[in-house]
Amino acid sequence: MTHYEILAKASDGKLTPTEVYNLETYGVKHPSEFAPDPEDESFCVCGKKIDDCDEAYEHITSGY
Repeated sequence: MTHYEILAKASDGKLTPTEVYNLETYGVKHPSEFAPDPEDESFCVCGKKIDDCDEAYEHITSGY
């Protein structure tokens, strides 16, 4: 049993071993917490400022 599993078990089901690992390694439970705010329209989905992304339309309509 890894220490991630032990800590997850000690959390009484509040955290999974993966979430414990992410918290220890990155400081967040899930990588999606690094994603730009979807309501912030000044950034393209690729992470660039919308004015600096020449392919913003394609990224937004077709996916990145």
